[in-house]
Amino acid sequence: MSDLQNAISEITYITKRFPKKAFEVITANPKEAIPYLRSAIEKALEEKMDLEDDYQIHFYALFLLGEFEDREFFPKIMEFISLPGEVLEYLIGDAVTSGLNDVVYHTYNGDLELLKSTVMNDDVDEYVRSEVLETMGQLYLDGELKEEEWKAFIKEYVHSGKEYNYLYDSLANVICRCHFADMLPEIRFMVDEGLVDEASMGGYESCVDYMFTYRDYESRFCSPSLKASDSLKNWAMFEPDLDEAGNDRGSMDLEKLTKELMKKGREQAVSRKIGRNDPCPCGSGKKYKYCCLNKPKDLIDSIESVQERNKCLEDYPEVGKEKQEGRVYLEDYFDSESIEIDKLLYLGLMNRPGFVWQRDEKAEENRCREYLKLAYQRFTDKVKKEGIKTFEEYDGKFSIHYFCGEWTGRLLSLLQKNGESALYAEVKKCRKNML
Repeated sequence: MSDLQNAISEITYITKRFPKKAFEVITANPKEAIPYLRSAIEKALEEKMDLEDDYQIHFYALFLLGEFEDREFFPKIMEFISLPGEVLEYLIGDAVTSGLNDVVYHTYNGDLELLKSTVMNDDVDEYVRSEVLETMGQLYLDGELKEEEWKAFIKEYVHSGKEYNYLYDSLANVICRCHFADMLPEIRFMVDEGLVDEASMGGYESCVDYMFTYRDYESRFCSPSLKASDSLKNWAMFEPDLDEAGNDRGSMDLEKLTKELMKKGREQAVSRKIGRNDPCPCGSGKKYKYCCLNKPKDLIDSIESVQERNKCLEDYPEVGKEKQEGRVYLEDYFDSESIEIDKLLYLGLMNRPGFVWQRDEKAEENRCREYLKLAYQRFTDKVKKEGIKTFEEYDGKFSIHYFCGEWTGRLLSLLQKNGESALYAEVKKCRKNML
């Protein structure tokens, strides 16, 4: 029996350890291996849940055919992943939600309508459709899918009248990662209609941050190349990767990450006193004693220090920095007054990093109330200046992270709790007139 046949035999059934050597032989002989791999997919398609429990080659075949960019077999791959959810889970398990987009992307043969129909097909597993949606996102980034066509397709599904499913979460993610700021109303619609899981996506305000943030590691939906062995070797189905001392490298990495998170949480919980010779937290580059130490404090500084505010605003979209061509910025859509009001709301309402047991709820409420009071003062000035009559009108033109009905309602409850009756009555009257 040839080395290739031996390698195919080795990956045909489940093994305790990842078959590294077999993968090396197969990837060195793609032309000869492809017929075996295609046959495995076709066998799984035919037998479905009657397939032997420990039969494994069809699972490997998906990723190997992706690595080999077998575009001729693309229709069969799409047929395979469009099997009913319970059947597909039986056949490939967690691959439904891990790496399937790379397989689809690297075998894609140009049939965009097949991708579209798969996403729109309610009979296809929602996680599979999400992976296909990400493939379409990558095709847009590649320039193979026109922006107008891509946006129209997204909007069609958003407003299709379907009930919640995971695909809506993916749609919000795709809109943000494509930086379609003009589609924030679509995200807002999904939030208001309960079509997205706010616990997982972080709410509308997190989507706004995401929309205007550019991270190098998120520049693609699908990997530029697919190496099947790298994608699969660390899966939990295989015995752990041990170092020379017999320690599980994966567990060691997790322990290290946990310690780092604990350290960061402790750092967030402690407010560091600024020394006279420390760099001034305002960012001037001067020492604190030569800059802001003896300056009269603004009202906002009585709530918390510049340093603490800057920490909270770390994820706030960049404002006032040098712009890069091809990127979207808040200033492209909102004026400076709107942004300053929004920053106050963000400082008051955005959840701060740290662990629940380390939080001072009373201090958080006080901070939130004071920031919202400042925001309300500037909001009323802008409403008067712009001749705004309703919250809806203001939201349509100036609201960024938070909408008027939400934050004024929160302010009301905090004012009532703190016994600030005069301002409470004023805000209540404003809400009644503008809602």
